[in-house]
Amino acid sequence: MNNVYLQAFKAHGSSEDGYLSAIEKNTGLPFDIKRVYTVINTKEGNVRGYHAHRELFQIFFVLKGKIEVCCEDLEGNKEKYMLDDPHIGLVCGPYIWHTLTYHDNAILMVLASEGYCEPDYIRNYEDFLKERGK
Repeated sequence: MNNVYLQAFKAHGSSEDGYLSAIEKNTGLPFDIKRVYTVINTKEGNVRGYHAHRELFQIFFVLKGKIEVCCEDLEGNKEKYMLDDPHIGLVCGPYIWHTLTYHDNAILMVLASEGYCEPDYIRNYEDFLKERGK
């Protein structure tokens, strides 16, 4: 899958003092950040997402707990990723149908290439499948 991959970001510090991860230009970030948001207070097994984007790039980070991310591209390829390390982000590009399943009181942080834009969303799975024929 070309538009989905794991990206490690360097952690500075130690297990005694804690770790710091800085995410900025020239540290592997594939786009300029225009929006940052978090998802908190999810119940065990809660599933969110169920959509794709036409142009948006995102990086998903789990800050606490675990999140299983299921991705599908326009060719029908499917992959699952387990996010359980806050220093590793999942880059998710355009036309990737994704769902996120939350475990262990997970907290999600997302860095996005653009601000919120409703027309960029593909919220219906059947509409996503129609994009395959184009």
